[in-house]
Amino acid sequence: MQIGLISDIHSNYEALCAVLDAGKEQGIEQYICLGDVVGYGADPNPCCDLLRSVSAVTLMGNHDAAVIGMMDTDYYYNAARHAIYWTRDKLTPENFEWLYRLPYTYQLDNLGFYHSAPIVPSAFYYVVRQDDAQAHVQVFDNLSEFNFVGHSHLTNQYELTPNRAKDVTGRAIKSKDGRKYIINVGSVGQPRDRDNRACFGIFDTEKQTFRHQRVEYNIERAASRIVSEGLDDKFARRLHMGL
Repeated sequence: MQIGLISDIHSNYEALCAVLDAGKEQGIEQYICLGDVVGYGADPNPCCDLLRSVSAVTLMGNHDAAVIGMMDTDYYYNAARHAIYWTRDKLTPENFEWLYRLPYTYQLDNLGFYHSAPIVPSAFYYVVRQDDAQAHVQVFDNLSEFNFVGHSHLTNQYELTPNRAKDVTGRAIKSKDGRKYIINVGSVGQPRDRDNRACFGIFDTEKQTFRHQRVEYNIERAASRIVSEGLDDKFARRLHMGL
């Protein structure tokens, strides 16, 4: 089975639609969303509605938690906080309720799914450096073989043994005896790795392999929606830059 791993949509409906179209071409049979459905972008309800219909599982991201009041908005800078309040006002009751009930983690066979660092899923820590991955050696026995995360909007990959973590970003990932992995699946709606194309992951359950997939989408339309809704135009500019 081909599993599509999507994360950090951030109310970017154009990017989400492009990813789902690409997923059909890639033979994706099931989608799992790692959270941050909302925040920053201009189309929270269309994104929630679409994910509710296509995603087998959606997890709680930090922006989702902030929008529904489960996380202190003081954590965010002014423009991001404004987007959170704006999103909260825009959400339909059905989508607010759906976000409220999202879990922090999900397990499927030898696969673990998280929005942020698996070591404390509800704390929303990042895994962006080798030292961050190294901290997970302490809980090696509790990790799944493959541990998928979002949150950073990057595509970092780390290979773990009981003693150390190794940065394997950019390499092909496949099952290997005595090894476990923490894999950032990238961001659908706001990539920050200097590639402005929407990014998602594909895991093949038969071959036990993972790869990233990039997709072109209508960035100009998504950016103009942000500006027209009165959200900070920096959120529009960074879509073009991939930062």
